[in-house]
Amino acid sequence: MKKLLKLLISFLFIVGYTSVYGQTAFTITGYGEKLREGDSLFLSYKENGKFIQKSTTALHHKFTFTGSVKYPTKAYISRNQNPAYAYFITESIHVFLEPGEIEINSPDTLTGAVVSGTALNETLQQFENQQTQLKQKKRLIKDPDQFNESEKKDTALVNYNKRELEKLYYEEADNKLAFARMHPDSYVSLDMLYDLSRINTYIFKVEEVYNTLADNLKQSEYAAIIRERIKTKKKLIPGMKAFDFSMKDVSDNTVSLSEFNGKYVLLDFWASWCGPCREEHPNLIRAYEHYQKYNFTILSVSIDTDKQKWTEAIIKDKLLWPQVSDLKGNNSDVYQKYGITSIPANFLIAPDGTVIAKDLKGDSLTDELIKVLSGVNEK
Repeated sequence: MKKLLKLLISFLFIVGYTSVYGQTAFTITGYGEKLREGDSLFLSYKENGKFIQKSTTALHHKFTFTGSVKYPTKAYISRNQNPAYAYFITESIHVFLEPGEIEINSPDTLTGAVVSGTALNETLQQFENQQTQLKQKKRLIKDPDQFNESEKKDTALVNYNKRELEKLYYEEADNKLAFARMHPDSYVSLDMLYDLSRINTYIFKVEEVYNTLADNLKQSEYAAIIRERIKTKKKLIPGMKAFDFSMKDVSDNTVSLSEFNGKYVLLDFWASWCGPCREEHPNLIRAYEHYQKYNFTILSVSIDTDKQKWTEAIIKDKLLWPQVSDLKGNNSDVYQKYGITSIPANFLIAPDGTVIAKDLKGDSLTDELIKVLSGVNEK
């Protein structure tokens, strides 16, 4: 699936190994059989919290980058799309910056490239080699974000492609878990678990594999972040009572969760700027319209900080249920009490205030509602 630039950049962080090896040099030598003279190549990564970008031009199908890093650093290389300006990066490869000679060889441009030369990159390439069939499946499914205007009007096609790409996304996530379990001594595994710990529904799977990692990896900054995410997401799990709270709606009226006692409530966390949140809204609308007669409702909490953008998103997405926010973003007391680290996130709450399930979307939300509301009489 094509990756949003914002997502790509957000995944690139410097992480300290237990053994800090000081500022050391790396060289990347790339070759692509189909690289054209003058093709632009961009190397992007983060260093000390700052976005770093290097660029070069292909000559005789070759390109080179040099630099130095203090720690093993995840980076990506893109072709002919400057990450500083492009909204989508449609062709890129990941590499680990570390001391030594990193080699990239491709029978194409960057597509199908093999990365070698250093330990971490060769371990990463082992994983990439195992994903060949999955990558082929991805290439056969056009990302709806890249649809032309005519294709966007085909709702069935849009929904089908989204579902298929989502299936492949979770298949790759499962493959990463399995790979990390098989390579407990590799920093590549730690990096994979760091990315996977962003997925709400994977946090306990991540915890299980994380516990098997080598002790030296658990001393790194990535490891500390993973542990904090695990701890945070355990604040409220199924079987526990939901925390009551009060917030203002768009008309500045106070709304409390406890007002909905006696109903099944989907407590939904979202934001106007969150693409995946808004993609899920049509599914929430269908659930609300169909199941509200079975003692079901939705209460949405936005983590926006701009009231106008929040309000405009509610109107544009035609949301029908109560909407509240304190406009404090991630600093919202409710956001933190509910142990949320990424959105969309939600909690299905029973009439007595007990959390039944969490992080339901798409078919999983429909299936859970059918199960819990099967014995509820229609109003």
